[in-house]
Amino acid sequence: MLRNTLFLFTVLASLSPLFGEKPKYVYFGKATDLKTGKFVYSDHHKEFFRNGKHDYSDIEYKDNTGKVFGKKRIEFYNNPLVPTFETEDFRDGYTEGAVVKGRSVRLYFKRKKEDPIEEKTIEPNLPAVMDGGFDHFVKENWDELYVEKRMGFRFLAPVQLDDYKFAVDFIKKDKWKDRDALYLKLEVDNFVLKRVVNPFFLVYDIKTRRILQFEGLSNINDENGKSLRVKITYDYPKSVLEE
Repeated sequence: MLRNTLFLFTVLASLSPLFGEKPKYVYFGKATDLKTGKFVYSDHHKEFFRNGKHDYSDIEYKDNTGKVFGKKRIEFYNNPLVPTFETEDFRDGYTEGAVVKGRSVRLYFKRKKEDPIEEKTIEPNLPAVMDGGFDHFVKENWDELYVEKRMGFRFLAPVQLDDYKFAVDFIKKDKWKDRDALYLKLEVDNFVLKRVVNPFFLVYDIKTRRILQFEGLSNINDENGKSLRVKITYDYPKSVLEE
């Protein structure tokens, strides 16, 4: 009996990280319509770490009543630049994501709950970036961007089942509220597509290298399934910005 009890405690101890795991960082972003300034949604981030590395994040999307209408799980541990992820909007069933295995990436999406999943497996040229992996790309190439270097890569878009040439470019170093900040522009690196695809503008905290503000096309649609152009301002606990 004692032996069985000790065995049970040993098993439970080994599984304990799977139960009640606490995120290392928690923060949120407030998204407003880029033209009107009207609140459209908030995204609530929980970052989990393993062996000192960003393992995965869980994100909840909430409307102006605080109701959760969507979620994302994004896994960085094996490939921080091209992470496995899935985003789901509960309102209409919109889903997009990717499963990464080595160089192979299975892209998939559906626009509505009743639609069949469309998918395609590709092997993008390197360097490649996808979804929240762009944030890690900025951190990994911070020194180059900080000295005003333009950097290109392939950006994977699940909803297009393809990848495209993109580039991130230095704009300026300036204040953002009371923080020293690095201003960047992300744009499609194609003369024709550049005329129809608007660039993204991002602001990063120079001290922590965390994103402070995002402007551009959102990965979240409005309640009618139409694309949103937003400004997202991120709010971190004071302890995070003092690290």
